[in-house]
Amino acid sequence: MNNLIHPTAIIDPKAKLGKNNFVGPFCYVGPDVIIGDDNRFEAYVSIGTAAEHRDFFRETPGPVRIGNGCVIREFVTINGGTVGVTLLGDSVVMLRGSHVGHDATIRNKANLSCNVLVGGHSIIGEGANLGLSAAIHQFRTVGAFAMVGMNSTVTRNVPPFVVAFGSPCEGQKVNRVGLQRSGVHDSDLILFENWFFTSKDHLEQPNTIKHIYQRYVEAFKKDCEVVTTPHTKAA
Repeated sequence: MNNLIHPTAIIDPKAKLGKNNFVGPFCYVGPDVIIGDDNRFEAYVSIGTAAEHRDFFRETPGPVRIGNGCVIREFVTINGGTVGVTLLGDSVVMLRGSHVGHDATIRNKANLSCNVLVGGHSIIGEGANLGLSAAIHQFRTVGAFAMVGMNSTVTRNVPPFVVAFGSPCEGQKVNRVGLQRSGVHDSDLILFENWFFTSKDHLEQPNTIKHIYQRYVEAFKKDCEVVTTPHTKAA
């Protein structure tokens, strides 16, 4: 099946789209954008514009890569990378007015509610859920299956598997609902809770938890190292 592109949408000739994509009215897709299959972009979505950074306003927009099966609602903005790539994985949902800054990574099945702001170079883990109007400071990591409450301001990294809220945002408890929805059995939830309340910085592997979930802690540790590495403007 071919892509369905509204006649008012502007797709740069250098952009690459897979198949079965819907691009709605007045959308913009920039030159260094590669999009997979089965995605939906509603009205006024802007993808691949220059980074909202003083040093890059007048430069050619950087790269954006989007996977498969994403739903991108009205007035979403996704800026191109500066020293790297702005990346959305598969089955990402971005609701109305949300924003992904330059060089950020949004992993598979993450959900960004209306008006969520993700600062540059940040990483949002697999299956993470960001509530209405949450703001993620640049160079921050939100771990897999974490839930960030509405109107929260994330100035420090949020570990995987937790519910975090407030301004500044802090981890409060295990994200039981999110873990249940991801297939964790009730009998295993207490193991997550033991890990949450006994781990000082939540960077320790929860050895009592199945290996499939231990890897998310390791991924979080690596992501935290990546986003705290100094970045310089690309030559």
